[in-house]
Amino acid sequence: EDPESPEATAKLVRQAAGGVEICACFAGGEAGVDYADVLSEHMGLLTNGTSIPNRRDKQVQQELVKATGLRSVRQAGGSKFSDVDAFLQRESYPVVLKPTESAGSDGVQLCNSYEEAKTHFD
Repeated sequence: EDPESPEATAKLVRQAAGGVEICACFAGGEAGVDYADVLSEHMGLLTNGTSIPNRRDKQVQQELVKATGLRSVRQAGGSKFSDVDAFLQRESYPVVLKPTESAGSDGVQLCNSYEEAKTHFD
């Protein structure tokens, strides 16, 4: 059995719990979010699950919020500046640029102009 598999981890967690009912699985930090989803799903706990690819991607998160009918941010996303160029040309400033899979404020920039946004993106 792979010692890093969900099966092996679940076995260790159950042993550590010593018979106490396990009702949830929390990630201790951003890096553990994906594995917490895998583990909680494997253990049959309440979970975000693994059915949503790239769930940590901020654009995906906002689209999921919007799909529920809740207010969400206007946004554009992409890996190339050309993917967001038209959005940045029509949007009022300031705008916030954020990498899709960053944690906290890593890589976040408040841009007061199109030129500043282009410079930060590149």
